[in-house]
Amino acid sequence: MEYVLSCDMKINLCLWVGQLDADGYHPVRTLFLRLRSPEFLRLRSSDRFRLFHRGDPFYGEHIVERAATMVYDLKLSIPQVEVECVKALPAGGGVGAGSGNAGAFLRWAFYSAGRPVDMAMAAKLGSDVPFLASEMNLAWAEGRGEVLSPVSAHTGDIKCLVGFPVWPMSTSLAYHMLDQMRPHVGPLPERDDFTGHLNAIEEGRVVGLLPNDFLIVSEKIREEYIKIWTVFEASGALGWGLCGSGSGFFGLFKDHDCLNRAARMLGSFGFVKSLMRAEVIQ
Repeated sequence: MEYVLSCDMKINLCLWVGQLDADGYHPVRTLFLRLRSPEFLRLRSSDRFRLFHRGDPFYGEHIVERAATMVYDLKLSIPQVEVECVKALPAGGGVGAGSGNAGAFLRWAFYSAGRPVDMAMAAKLGSDVPFLASEMNLAWAEGRGEVLSPVSAHTGDIKCLVGFPVWPMSTSLAYHMLDQMRPHVGPLPERDDFTGHLNAIEEGRVVGLLPNDFLIVSEKIREEYIKIWTVFEASGALGWGLCGSGSGFFGLFKDHDCLNRAARMLGSFGFVKSLMRAEVIQ
């Protein structure tokens, strides 16, 4: 038996973060957009679970190992497998690379057992894991990411450029700094507060910098983000922003010429490590 599982990634078209709760979690409200990822898992029959890894290095326990421990503890009727995890995206980029790996494994495990994915369990691995373990391509998420609602929009014609700078951003550090910089948090915006932005992007109208509470953290640490936003504006992007709580950034375009113009300009910056044209999954 061998399965090859694609591991998608995501960007947050908006991201609002609530006050740290008593359990040590931050509630979020966000709109996830699914993108095609170059990463994949290869699963083979085995006498016990094993994880092999190649590509971008990681340290400590991999998120797929944590997902597998949760799954096998449930005693689901699934075989033991060895997993080859082929990595291509940098850690700390904010596109949910590891979460996409975990999401793909969870989706395989629960579907193999004839059960829907346990979204509450998936959320224990990260707020973007439920979305990446789901079948949704565009979804509004609340709570710890486990409360998902599909959103209908014509996003298939959007062109997306994703970039990664030479510096990573730790999720835990980003949340810690956000708490320090913003000790008091009011009510989070509602889903309808972003509807106008989404409609404009669908219609090919410019909305500019998209809302993300981590912008105050990233722009404080690295002023280079201001240069990145300027490039997106000058190149004719519809919208642009930060990839979740990570260091990555993205721009949305209605045509390839504008995207290529932005790629050339961003590629000239020494602090940009890599750029990729990412397919929006419709």
